[in-house]
Order: sequence, then structure tokens, then C-alpha cells
Amino acid sequence: MSEQNRTLAAIALMGLILMVFFSDWYQDKVAPGRTAPVKPQIESSFSTTTDTIETVPVATTMAVEASSPVQVDTLETSGLNETRIVVTTPLYEMHFSNRGGGTLEAVYLNGYLKKDSSRVQLVSDLAEGVLANQFIGYDVEDFNTSKLLAVCSLGEGDDYDFPVYGRPASFSFELPLGTGARIVKTFTFYPDSFHFDLSQKLINFDQVNAGRYFATSWSGGIAPTEQNLKDDLYYSEMYALLGDDSSPSDYSADEDRETEVQTALTTWVGTRSKYFTAILIPEKPVSEFKMVRYQTPGGNESSQKIFDFDVRDSFDRRSSVSYSNYRVYVGPLDYDILKGYNLNFEEMMNWGWFGIVGKGALWVFKALYRVIPNYGIVLIIFSILVKLLLAPLTKKQFSSTQSMQAAQPQITALKEKFKDDPKRLNEETMKLYKELGVNPLGGCLPLIIQMPILIAMFNLFRTTIELRGAAFYGLEFWISDLSLPDTVGHIGGFDINLLPIIMSATMMLQQKLMTPTANANPQMKNMPYIMTAVFFFMFYTFPSGLNLYYTLFNIMSIIQQKFFTPQQALPAKVAAISKTPRPKKSRKK
Repeated sequence: MSEQNRTLAAIALMGLILMVFFSDWYQDKVAPGRTAPVKPQIESSFSTTTDTIETVPVATTMAVEASSPVQVDTLETSGLNETRIVVTTPLYEMHFSNRGGGTLEAVYLNGYLKKDSSRVQLVSDLAEGVLANQFIGYDVEDFNTSKLLAVCSLGEGDDYDFPVYGRPASFSFELPLGTGARIVKTFTFYPDSFHFDLSQKLINFDQVNAGRYFATSWSGGIAPTEQNLKDDLYYSEMYALLGDDSSPSDYSADEDRETEVQTALTTWVGTRSKYFTAILIPEKPVSEFKMVRYQTPGGNESSQKIFDFDVRDSFDRRSSVSYSNYRVYVGPLDYDILKGYNLNFEEMMNWGWFGIVGKGALWVFKALYRVIPNYGIVLIIFSILVKLLLAPLTKKQFSSTQSMQAAQPQITALKEKFKDDPKRLNEETMKLYKELGVNPLGGCLPLIIQMPILIAMFNLFRTTIELRGAAFYGLEFWISDLSLPDTVGHIGGFDINLLPIIMSATMMLQQKLMTPTANANPQMKNMPYIMTAVFFFMFYTFPSGLNLYYTLFNIMSIIQQKFFTPQQALPAKVAAISKTPRPKKSRKK
């Protein structure tokens, strides 16, 4: 294979690799806004000093007659009305009900808005009994508390506001089940954290047949929050940290309903959408959890992925009092917040092959943003920093390209001389490269090194919540969200994205400068057009931030090549040959 054909094959292979990597199919195989105004604090322990918590006493329990024989699944509370509590903190607003013994009905995040400017709400419309309980094992497999009404410590049969500012505060629900058996659920909230604590006290369960496990449930996954429902659906997953693993196991969903009981030491179980997550963290690792996962009908444009799971905490029925305590995180997929828990929550963010590069880029972005609160300007500065870092390699790329072009006359002569001996041709070509100090792969090296940065930026702009809804201030009429394509209009239902067009133009210009038509062979003349077409179609629906970064990088490469890279002097041997005219062949008369 000739050198030109090898170059064509290498470039085509690189393009194919990029197209496959950025495709939804591959991302699905390997993958499992703005920062809120108040920075959350992460508690390191479930216990909190009692004198710092405002606790509302539990109201008098209403008696419920027990059935005979005494089994939990045959008991019901009666004579109660539904009670709702709205908890407000600087970070969120949560709605609770006394139904299900104390369940979560809605979570509104104050610092994160949807496209219609309403607050993000994370509990799915398809959820049933979030944080309800279930008794599992023996003959009570199907019993759960989702339909039962509990007594709230704030009062009964009314709606209550429960503001939490300044210091933690808590309230409780008490669910009487008969023969003195009771479940007391105490919720403790913190004004500066997205998590709350759930303490569950099981009293007098030595008197009833309550099964082997006491389970706490999450239902429905995470509600869709993004304008691009397909994109939000793509990132919806379920995760669990099992055994001694440092990264959580991931579970996806499709139209086939799957039910699975995972029997392994479990540190936490959670579910996520593109930018948000809900995680149940038992105080001590449990030995089992059950999950049900499926995708609702409607296709990728209107369906939802449902993740129902219950985390099963064993308890000793011989004891008159047992505990099942949890920490519940419901909030953003913010790397710094999640990492602060030291439980590997941040691994849900799927950084891909080059996670260390992406995390480093995110650190630089945040550091620059603290000084310049405009992610558009931050992106420009970041592009300049990357260009300066790669400048020596880019200069070497240009020099190598010039040397290869200068060596073309000799390479052509070798092809003519050894056209019937491919092995000798390859040996002589390699010998020529060595004599001239030319590296045939030198022009590809900067592209190969830049690939990890490009892939890391792809993941950064698609999954980092700091860039969700982040406009390029000053150009927000055009680039209103760096995490989405810069759609400026529509023609026949087709989105018109401007940045990919500009990026393609700069790329074609750069390619043409690197491959002058005067020196290029016929196969190489079309390379600028081929590469530009590949990248155009691949990048067209990418986030505007990624297209802006690559456009800026191309522009700076053009400037560097045009004004800061001197023309490579021809090697003496090449110069001599290039000045020697070819002898004319005499015609036979």
C-alpha cells in the first residue's frame, strides 16, 4: 500500500472511530444549568446533635384494632384524613404526605429552572409511594404501607408549611398497626444540604408476623426535566454500589419489564436522569435490594424510563425496638457535591475513557468562572490555554506536513523506479524518510493527542450541570445554552445550527492550508472536503459549547500556521532534486 493510501486509510479510520464513539449506540454501550445559589453542605454522619435540631413531638397515636391471627398485612388504619407538609429550605421545596406512613410527593429545586422558567421537579408523575415501606419474607411478601395513613407530629388532616432556615429541623409520622406495633418515621432537614435524614423506628414488632426484611422504596426514577426529552431519556439509568467495588453497577431499561432481586452487600442505590439524581443510602450496608425497570410506550421522544427499587434492611423480630435509618439525596449531579460524600456517587456521571481529562477541564472551568462569571468567555480562555499547551506539537505537525510535501518528488521517483517491487518500494521509502528526518506520522500526532481532550469536552458539555442553561452572555440571543445546539431557526422542521457550519468552514480552511493543491497528489486533494463532511455531520447536533471550542481551536491553528510558523527549509537532498529538471524522453523516428 502506498504512503498516500496509508494516510487516507488512517484518516478514514480516525473519522470512523470518532463517529462510532460519539454515536448514541456506542455511548449507550459504555455509559451505563447553573449552580444553585447556596452551596450545599455535606454532613459526614447520620447522627446530629439533638440540641441543634428543632423536633416536633409526635401526636397521640390513634388506636387500631388488631385482627386474629396477628399479621401485619391484614391491618389498616382508619379514621384519619390526609395531611400534607411543604418543607422549604434555601435549596429546595419538598412536599410530603402522611399517606404511606410518610411519603415524598414532589421535590422542587430552587436553583434550577426548566425551559418554561418553572422550577425543576424531580418526583415522577408515575411514582407511587416514594419512601413507603414494605415487609418482605415468610407470608407477608405483598404487604406495604403505601395506602395507609399515619399521624403527623404537626397535626392531622390539614396542610402545613415547614420552613427550615438557620438550623436543622425535623417532624415525624407515626403509623399504628395493631397489638402495639408502630412505625415512627422521623424526617430531619438541613438548610444547606440537598439530602435529608430518615430515621425509622419499628416498635413492638416482636408481637406480629412482620417478615424478614423491612424495605424502603423509591418509585418512578427521576421525572423528565429537559426540553430534549430524548437526550434526558438517554441518560436515565439506575445504579448501585455493591461489595467492595469503587464504581457503581449500572442498570438500564427498555420496553421489556425486568424484575430482579440483587443479593449483594449494598452501600447505596440510586437513579439519575441527565442532570439530577435520587439516592437511598442506608446507615449500614444492606444485603439485598429489589428493582423493577422498564421504558413506557411512546418511543424515545415521549416515553419515560421507570426505575422502582426497594432497599431491604433486615431486622430482628425478637427485639421490641428496631431501627432502619437512611440518608436520602435528591438533587443535582454536581461533581463537587457528590464527591464530598466519599461514597463514589460522582461515578454515576460517566466520564468515559478520559475521565481524568474531563475532571481536570471541569476544575479549570470552575476556577475561571469564579473570576469571570461568563461560561462563554471561560470557554474562549480555556481554548487558548489548550492551544498554548499543544502549540509545540502543532508546530511540529506543520513542519512534518511541509517536509512530507517537499519529499513528494523523491517519493514519486521511487514509485516509478520500484513500481513492480512493493517490498523494495516500502524499504526505500522508509530509508528516504530516515535520511531526510521526516516522520510520516508526525502530522497525525497532535490530532491523536487532541482526541482525549475532544472526547472529554464532549462529555463535559453534555453531562455537567454547571453548563446546563449557561448562556454566552453578550451572545445569548444566539448561544442561549452551551449544553445544547445553537439552533437559530428551522426550515421544514429541520434545525438550523450555525456553529457547526462555521466550525466546518474553519476546518476546511485549515485542511487546505495543510494540504496545498499544488503539491498534493490526486488522492489527497479531496481530503479537506472528506474530513470536513465527516466532522460536519458528526458535530451538527452536538452542544454549542463543544462546537464553539473546536471552532476557536481551528481559528487559532490557522493563525499559528499562517503567521507564527516559518516555512520549513527544504532538506539539501530534496532541494537539489527539486531543482534538477527531468530529462526529456527522445521520440523514436
